[in-house]
Amino acid sequence: MSNRSKEILMIGAGLLLLLGQWFLDGVHALGQRYRQYPRSYTALAYLFLTMAFCYHPVLEHWLGGFMMMSLPVAMLAGLTASLYLLRKQERLVGTVGLVWLALTLPIVKRLVGTGTPAPLAVAAPSLSVLSFNGECFREPHNAAISQAARQSDIACFQEYSPNAGLETQYPDKLTHLTRFADQQQIGLALFSRFPIVNRYGRIWQRAGAPAINGFLVADVAYGRDTVRIVNVHLWSMGVRINQALDSARAGNLSGMVTELADTFSRLKEGFRKRDEQVAEVSRYVEGSRYPVIICGDFNETPFGYAYGKLRLNFSNAFEEAGEGFGFTLNRHPYCVRIDQQFFSADWAVRSCRTLSGITVSDHFPVVAQYVLKKSVLAAPEPVLAQR
Repeated sequence: MSNRSKEILMIGAGLLLLLGQWFLDGVHALGQRYRQYPRSYTALAYLFLTMAFCYHPVLEHWLGGFMMMSLPVAMLAGLTASLYLLRKQERLVGTVGLVWLALTLPIVKRLVGTGTPAPLAVAAPSLSVLSFNGECFREPHNAAISQAARQSDIACFQEYSPNAGLETQYPDKLTHLTRFADQQQIGLALFSRFPIVNRYGRIWQRAGAPAINGFLVADVAYGRDTVRIVNVHLWSMGVRINQALDSARAGNLSGMVTELADTFSRLKEGFRKRDEQVAEVSRYVEGSRYPVIICGDFNETPFGYAYGKLRLNFSNAFEEAGEGFGFTLNRHPYCVRIDQQFFSADWAVRSCRTLSGITVSDHFPVVAQYVLKKSVLAAPEPVLAQR
């Protein structure tokens, strides 16, 4: 080895030693500061991890689901920690915490519809899609449901029970029902005013409970195109707020603790199951050669794993064209949006509304108008339009 090469190696080794020493000194100093402000540093670390998982949900574990849904709490804790550290002259870490808080704002935006969809050609025809967890229709002949269905080209129902008044409004349908109490049928239904040329359905089995969760896939002949519609009902959230509140009001603290522990267990199981289910649904939509619309009851807030996973490849209709918060749950806790519609880049969304005036279920319907971007649709092909 030449002297020149030896000199280069020695210089390189020296730089590595300096970098290593600098890194160790930094870790040591950070450790000292952590011991001085453990709660503040922990709050900022939790904020960073929660924010990172919401942007890219890589942790396919129930713990990741809990962390993502706790983002509002993480933000509040992170803001408090940042202000406290700045007051204590810990300017660098306090400022970093404020920057991380600013980076959560695009995630928080998922909660609110902008009401400003992209401008579209006025003449472009739109496809109207209705999604509704009907809770077996407590009022089967409700006029508001029939009116919403009449104005929709595609209707996707979860917790659906056979309803002749709805079914006669659509020339084609896809259902997957299972037996429930008193021989009642319940499940998923997808109705279309356009021909369904290909179909697939899957119901996930649930030990000790009715098998009502699953998804339906329908390839629909829409004009000169085929579009893929997916109706999804993911595993229940398992939140039992009412029972815990009732126990608290009655002064039954042990009962409240029992209900909260049961809710935690249900949430944990729900996160695990929804992770598996959204992965299965994704296999039928990611990379599809057809324009895709996915709608249904996701049983998760916009900070959830299923929402975040789909949002990597699809846009959310309410985020793009909804207004306000668009809460879809008609029971405790009311202030959540768990019924969603996602769409692929082939579509533009014209509007998305939560029909809060329809109160026959513990969910509100969601209806959106979509337009295919590539062209103004011509009249349907005779072969595809024929029934």
